[in-house]
Amino acid sequence: MKKANGFAANCEFFKLGFVNKDAVSLGRQFKEILPLLWMRAGAKGARPELKKNAPEPTMMVLPQNGMAILLKEYAFPQFVKDVADDPAIKYVYLVTDSEKNFRDMVRSFENKDCVQIYRDYLDNFRINKFGKR
Repeated sequence: MKKANGFAANCEFFKLGFVNKDAVSLGRQFKEILPLLWMRAGAKGARPELKKNAPEPTMMVLPQNGMAILLKEYAFPQFVKDVADDPAIKYVYLVTDSEKNFRDMVRSFENKDCVQIYRDYLDNFRINKFGKR
């Protein structure tokens, strides 16, 4: 390879913008926060994407990215089977509004970094959440 040809690049730019709160509450903006979850998990492997206009999945098990995401609590039994013993998965994101359910689910994942994501994704990223009223 000649230096004059340059070097292979693996660079991606992200634009920070706003999402529609109503669309978030209807589960239509998950694909917009998926890159944030991927980056939090270490940006390992190719960035996962959902196809345009694809419905929100019940779960995503992504050992190539070192992460798994449970989006629908009713799918938890299958999610545990797919994720718990996979050493490639280091980060587990659990979408639930219930602190109790989150604590119960976390018990199934030893040696994994578990993160609760609220159903209304915007609550996870709200600035000054506990600020003045």
